[in-house]
Amino acid sequence: MIKPRTITDLDYINFLVAAQCDVSCVKAAECYSENGIVVAHDKINRFLTRQSLTPETLWNEVERFVEKRNGWLILDDTVLDKIYSEQIELTYYQWSGKHHKIVKGIGLITLVWTDGVNTFPVDYRIYDKDGDELSKNDHFRDMVKTAFDRGFQPYFVMFDSWYSGIDNLKCIDTFGWYWFSRIKKNRMVNPDKTGNRPVSALTIPDDGMTVHMKKYGFVRVFHTVNKDGRERFWASNFLTMDTHDRKNLQAICWSIENYHRALKDLCCVEKCQIRKEAGQRNHINCSLRAFIRLEVGNQINAITIYNAKWEIVKPAIARYLLNPKYAL
Repeated sequence: MIKPRTITDLDYINFLVAAQCDVSCVKAAECYSENGIVVAHDKINRFLTRQSLTPETLWNEVERFVEKRNGWLILDDTVLDKIYSEQIELTYYQWSGKHHKIVKGIGLITLVWTDGVNTFPVDYRIYDKDGDELSKNDHFRDMVKTAFDRGFQPYFVMFDSWYSGIDNLKCIDTFGWYWFSRIKKNRMVNPDKTGNRPVSALTIPDDGMTVHMKKYGFVRVFHTVNKDGRERFWASNFLTMDTHDRKNLQAICWSIENYHRALKDLCCVEKCQIRKEAGQRNHINCSLRAFIRLEVGNQINAITIYNAKWEIVKPAIARYLLNPKYAL
């Protein structure tokens, strides 16, 4: 029997990489005890509530897997569902793209780097308007500045219309970067020096149109229509962009949606029910770092993150099939 030992963040991350269920301190302790390791669930609870894992710990692990002078940076937020929670801290009512309505949850804002094949989270913030009085746009600018200080020189910085405010765009301009973003249909632009009007009032050719955006300057705008008939408007400070470039960037933007899906499906990021703020923050940090480990398998061993997860559970299923415990 192995003597009792303390739990580290790496122990908890390894549990998240392998877990296939709602995570809890009890379940984590049970899994370690199967290998003869004495770990009380209280130790895991104390680890989660007493540590202070910051976004810097994520960067320290992921830095060697990204190319700071290549690739694209994409920023977006997602809501970690806590719809039925009553006492979990950090939860706010906010818009959920998944549910298409206001729901209760934890707002996670992530900056990811992608080369078009691999996607790695390089920074993140947790929305806590009552705790730090910072808006999501404040977090946006903070992460963009941090990326610049770390030496990133991306091809483009990309984000959704929520983050396309003038302050954010001018912030990116100060670093000499190109940006590409969706914009709302009522965004005011001046196409011909005759006055500002909503971008939706323009007839935009397929290759885009250069216009003056109110309070900002000249941008290239594009118009698309989805299969369901929904209109989308896009803008960039890269004034020579054509429709081919725009399509490529739209496809790359989808990387962060795939990242959000995998983070929830494979890394248990929204499955922790611990009530304390510190516990939720540390769990989210470990979930992002669990994603890094799965994605590194994709980068180094050419195995997708879903196949990597399957390789973990497959031996257990194979052993069960040899002796089904619940056969009639």
